[in-house]
Amino acid sequence: MYKKGRLLAGVLCAVIAALMIVPAAAHGCHRNSGHHGRYANQVQTTITVCPYENCTLAGRHTHGGVTYCGYLHGSGVCDGACRALCPLEDCETAGRHLHGFTTYCGYHHEDGFCDGTCRALCPIEGCEIAGRHLHDGVTYCGYHHQGGFCDGACQALCPYEDCAVAGIHTHSGVSYCGNIHSAGFCGCAAGTGCGRWA
Repeated sequence: MYKKGRLLAGVLCAVIAALMIVPAAAHGCHRNSGHHGRYANQVQTTITVCPYENCTLAGRHTHGGVTYCGYLHGSGVCDGACRALCPLEDCETAGRHLHGFTTYCGYHHEDGFCDGTCRALCPIEGCEIAGRHLHDGVTYCGYHHQGGFCDGACQALCPYEDCAVAGIHTHSGVSYCGNIHSAGFCGCAAGTGCGRWA
């Protein structure tokens, strides 16, 4: 009796092992397989701006199994940093924040979505640090942008009196702008050729 039980258990284990091996081996015979039975995974790595004219979907979405972004990124490619602007009327939360499980931005970017470059303007009264800097692990900007937040395009104006370089340039690895902007910082992009007295 004992031998029959061991024999039955051994046969049962062999059958279960065979059932597990057959489906795994069968995967190498499908049309998706590459050389030597390995799968050739096709993963979409670039997300472009949605080309469908009548589509009103914001953010990332799919058409026919292809993922697109509904925000009009300048480069035509979505970098994953974009988020919707906060739609709640009474919300006064600045910057990125959550409602439910969705991330929104409290700054009203002109493009209609947040590209992830915005930071709060520095609220510390005695602080004289220009540009982006930290207080207790939070990044702020020392320039007072009209929109009420920093869009990441700002550069310090060149502090070197004898420097005659126009536009954005560097001194000792720090980026400055040689154009004299009335706001006290540079908002022009590199290579724009804006005048010395912008």
